[in-house]
Amino acid sequence: MDLELRPITEEEFSTWSRGLERAFGFHGDEEGEAAWRSVTELDRTLAALTGGDIVGTAGAFSFDMAVPGGATLPAAGVTAVSVRSTHRRRGVLRQMMARQLADVAERGEPIAVLTASEAVIYGRFGYGLATQYWGWKLRTEGTTLAQRSRAEGAVRLVEKDEAATLLPGIRERVWRRHPGEMGWSQTWWDRWFKDLKNDREGASALWFAVHTSAAGDADGYVAWRSKPGWDGALPNGELRIQHLYGVDEEVEAALWEHLLQVDLVRTITGWGRPVEEPLRWRLADARRLQVNHVGDHLWVRILDVERALSARELGADDRLVIEVVDGFRSATAGTYAVEPGSCRRTDAAADLSIHVRDLSAMYLGGVSATTLARAGRIDGDSAALQRADRLFASSATPWCATDF
Repeated sequence: MDLELRPITEEEFSTWSRGLERAFGFHGDEEGEAAWRSVTELDRTLAALTGGDIVGTAGAFSFDMAVPGGATLPAAGVTAVSVRSTHRRRGVLRQMMARQLADVAERGEPIAVLTASEAVIYGRFGYGLATQYWGWKLRTEGTTLAQRSRAEGAVRLVEKDEAATLLPGIRERVWRRHPGEMGWSQTWWDRWFKDLKNDREGASALWFAVHTSAAGDADGYVAWRSKPGWDGALPNGELRIQHLYGVDEEVEAALWEHLLQVDLVRTITGWGRPVEEPLRWRLADARRLQVNHVGDHLWVRILDVERALSARELGADDRLVIEVVDGFRSATAGTYAVEPGSCRRTDAAADLSIHVRDLSAMYLGGVSATTLARAGRIDGDSAALQRADRLFASSATPWCATDF
């Protein structure tokens, strides 16, 4: 299909956004469009046009992403991908994906990431499922911690204006602890603090509490929404976690202790929380935290294998040669020697053969080579797979709480 592919202009933004609304099945409003525009990078948008009409959309945010070991890499946060229902099966998406990945590579970003509305779409373009999350519920009545927080200091409630001055600095200190998480610019924070009604899903505006150390430093925070309710004469409120970050696990435990004491709350709900939530292991009765959903969140696509693998911490002092297969971007394909602190192209014989989609899934440490091999996704003998398991292991569970 003959398409014109280019970034949109300011004047085209509303039309471009309307295309997204059609694709995702919602009617927006002026407040939501203004908030969306505030974080949109026009030079990173993409419109597919035919006959002057926008029939496909895509975009990207400029992020820094944490990788195992605490380093960061620039990453393109792919977003706003849609194709008009009247133009399916004509190669629109494929052309947009090729154009966008070429742009990402030209910008010097070694990785592209996205959150997928449909999980079957992006594997053919080299994206692999890299982080998962838990959704859970915790009944507060009778719930206690077996291991209480040892953090010195106190938790205090703050209003939105003070939260806006404190929370960015706290999160900046801690987000690199989580492989897969993204750094936030001030523009991103401004968008989040708008706290749009359409984002609340029937619950309250945001509430905030900050933990302050004995020395007076703000070193942790929690943001939540409340949904009051009553069961006859008994309170049956729900508290929904939005953010909870601390400089260490003891500060985070102090924030959990506070939430368990909030009045009129019978249930705390966590959505998009880390797999193997540490809170579960602090409870006197672990069964009280009931995991009712496990979902996928971040999909990773490596474009520069050498840079991506050189930057992340590797879990063993070893050298492994891997053949990377990439039928969508031939520039990525090849054979690479991987060892701590270094990844370089090589002519040596490969120990493993792996599609870039599956290398990308392994990259943050969320799935092992052996598991992927059992699923028929990696070719290699058991010894090489075990070496890959050790090499790509991460002591921190990958987790991304950023929606984009």
